[in-house]
Amino acid sequence: MLKKLLMMSVAVLALAACNDEADDGIQYASSNPEIVDGVYSGQTMHFYGTATVTNTKDNSTYSDPEAWFEIHGDKGLVIYMHQTRFAAQMPALEMRIYRIPYTPGEGASLSFSAESSVPQVQLPNAQGGGYSYQDMPSYTLTDVEGSIDNTDCRVAFTCDVPRLGTYRMVYEGRLLVKK
Repeated sequence: MLKKLLMMSVAVLALAACNDEADDGIQYASSNPEIVDGVYSGQTMHFYGTATVTNTKDNSTYSDPEAWFEIHGDKGLVIYMHQTRFAAQMPALEMRIYRIPYTPGEGASLSFSAESSVPQVQLPNAQGGGYSYQDMPSYTLTDVEGSIDNTDCRVAFTCDVPRLGTYRMVYEGRLLVKK
């Protein structure tokens, strides 16, 4: 009887360890079919994780534990940063890094970097009627680097935010299950 209870306990622990669903109902992928032999398919990947921003002047930090990054594109990566902010007092913005080249890695991995990149921000159209992504040179990103290693994504860059300071953002997220 004790042996049966021990075996059942091991089975329950094994099943719990295989469950990639977070307590909040978010379901994470266990593999990344969108990158094969380091080559990205162009299909959209959604990552959910934490963005930690450090003010380079006073080393204070701001953390967003619900950061959502979306990656796709066919001529370089397009990295969408949904509701992103670099400081608590900054309004959340829909931003994207447009067509950053990448270097294939092994298996389901790749990396990317750029000395600088002018991000695009979703803003109301000047003529009214909708929104579009527009270059935001005042938010130019420097020291852009990142990688996707199977289901883990890391993106880091520095940004001078007008009137607020210079910030270093590090994002780490996991691939969500495609539904």
